[in-house]
Amino acid sequence: MQQTRIKFFLMISKNVFGELEAAMKRTFSLSLVTCLSFSLFAGCASSGADSDEANNGVVTIQYWHTQTEEERVAQLKSIIKTFETQNPNIRVEQVPVPEEDFPSRVSAALGADRLPAMIEGGIDQMLFLGSELVTDNALHEAVIDEIGKDTFYEGALNTMKAGGNQGYYGVPISGWVQGIWYNGKLFKEKGLEPPATWDNILKAAQAFHAPDRQQYGIVVGTSKDDFTEQTFSQFALSNEAQVFDQQGKVNFNSPEMLQALSYYKELAKYTPPGSESWREAREMYLSGRAPMVMYSSYLMGDLAENQELAENTHFVVPENKTKATYGEITSLAVMNTISEQEREAAKRFTLFLTQKDINIKYLHMSPGGANPTRAVIAEDPAYLENEVLQAYGPEAIKIASSLDNLKRFGFVNGSMKPAMGDISAQFVIGEAVNSITERNVGLETAAQNAQDKMSKIARRSTE
Repeated sequence: MQQTRIKFFLMISKNVFGELEAAMKRTFSLSLVTCLSFSLFAGCASSGADSDEANNGVVTIQYWHTQTEEERVAQLKSIIKTFETQNPNIRVEQVPVPEEDFPSRVSAALGADRLPAMIEGGIDQMLFLGSELVTDNALHEAVIDEIGKDTFYEGALNTMKAGGNQGYYGVPISGWVQGIWYNGKLFKEKGLEPPATWDNILKAAQAFHAPDRQQYGIVVGTSKDDFTEQTFSQFALSNEAQVFDQQGKVNFNSPEMLQALSYYKELAKYTPPGSESWREAREMYLSGRAPMVMYSSYLMGDLAENQELAENTHFVVPENKTKATYGEITSLAVMNTISEQEREAAKRFTLFLTQKDINIKYLHMSPGGANPTRAVIAEDPAYLENEVLQAYGPEAIKIASSLDNLKRFGFVNGSMKPAMGDISAQFVIGEAVNSITERNVGLETAAQNAQDKMSKIARRSTE
């Protein structure tokens, strides 16, 4: 189990792209930091049968999440108060945990057999908890069925599917997506098609590239980092290139992956010189120096401050043999280590958080960064009635709907290979891309070097 927990610490680092952006906007209140500085178990009331009896039949459950910003904690407090008013026999204690502390807190709780009733987290966190066999997968499936399985975006739901048709590791509640953001007005002026297909993306990058005027055709990741893996993955997956084959063996030197590397190397000729990452992508697009960039939906908040640019901005995902969106899904997981009374209370609270009006309040805590995982929410006028989202009009629905095509490296037959977390944490893919775009290493050499490193990591993960 200890090896699995170490992998978890490595796995969650993969998502630093979205987390870094959130962290830049994070403001901690003194009272929150003070609260979190106490021991998690001593400072927060525990849930359990003893607590239920002491409170005259009132069931108390803990809800851990990483929404530590002061205004989000306040909004969740309001949401919880509404739930408790409707369910007077249930008390919900929210426990905000900073993202950087989340792995150690979860690991400590596992070791002490003191997991909370509910945990809210990203894909890697849910997969880790699922691998530890502490998630109530059957309850999650029952909740999803009650909500309506066909109302979820397929890609969002698939990320939570447990192997062997054993339910779901969590209930998807929000997600951010990454793709290509482009200035539709400038594309129209040049008579260019939307940059969705490989051909159209490359044509547009070539048409806009004018480095002598500090203008560039596109910005994609070329650094040895997570952002590069994330941007490259969309092109690779759109070409049906996988890190692992269907038998679970490393397959990075496949013909499909070499084609994706070759295309990406050509595309990188039209990105600014030097190793580029997410900071450059954001700055280049907002300043007008690049009419097309790879970025996450967290860009929407910044764009909303420039009404004209927001109105002209459109979003697409790369498409070759198929469409491929990169993104993150936040889900709610109920633990199977709690009492039956707590289980029922946690199920009620999960269903409550997925109600349309409540889910919209939750999503509006981070408009754009948090997108609906269900079309019925994305298309609801109440969801679109938000200052940030109104700047995009119907485009906001299209952005959320790209969760239908959510794909990530490492999934084999519906489940994530544990070694993928270690591969990402060691920046193997980012290094391979950086070597061909910045250091002129040959495609086959770079692919084979990555193949060898990944194979060693995969072997160690099974020891």
